[in-house]
Amino acid sequence: MSQAGLWNLKASSPMVVLMNASSDTKPRTKLKKGSKARQRARMVEAALALAQSNGWRDLSMAEIAAAAGVPLVEALKVTPSKTAIIRAFSQHIDAQVLNEIDDEASDEPARDRLFDVLMSRYDALWPHRPALRAILRDLPGDPGALLSAMSPALESVQWMLEAADLDTSGVRGALRVRAVAVVYAANLRVWLNEESQDMTKTMADLDRRLRRGEALMEQATGISENVSGLLRSSFEALAGLGQR
Repeated sequence: MSQAGLWNLKASSPMVVLMNASSDTKPRTKLKKGSKARQRARMVEAALALAQSNGWRDLSMAEIAAAAGVPLVEALKVTPSKTAIIRAFSQHIDAQVLNEIDDEASDEPARDRLFDVLMSRYDALWPHRPALRAILRDLPGDPGALLSAMSPALESVQWMLEAADLDTSGVRGALRVRAVAVVYAANLRVWLNEESQDMTKTMADLDRRLRRGEALMEQATGISENVSGLLRSSFEALAGLGQR
């Protein structure tokens, strides 16, 4: 299968709501009822700051709400769990990347577009590296939390593929999302240990993994098409059993 056939273009990308977040760790005065987006941003901000200083595993929602100055009843509405906080943070980064997409780069090869999008994501994540290190260090010790965090991670990978103008629909799209998620997860370890913001090691590792992943995706796509054809034939045969 050709590269053009493998990487199908996607013409549109829906917008994601932007949030504002900073790294100030001081406790907040309680917010009155108001903008849910503002309260959500404050919860994310407080969670990242507390994770960096105290770790993620034993951090409670009450502690996060108190540091954010958000009443618990309001915290329940905007971020009912730490997984919801991770998802809100991921969506904030997704939106930041989508907002910086250069439409003029659409004629570049698919792999190059995806490379640029993922590096833009690392740029957006850079100020939050200490908090992310703390979160990722604690997540493996809590299997339930780790499994819950995989959903927002896959959602973000899907948005990054959409940002690179790559199709994520159907069996082929689902395979593509998971393949890129594996590449991103492995490359993230390199990024977390980068010594300078030029991210030379991260770029080299990401380029190598994307090239290898592209070849594997071609193989996986062929397998998925064969399996889909076999399942379709089986269902048609079963449907025809009642016919004379």
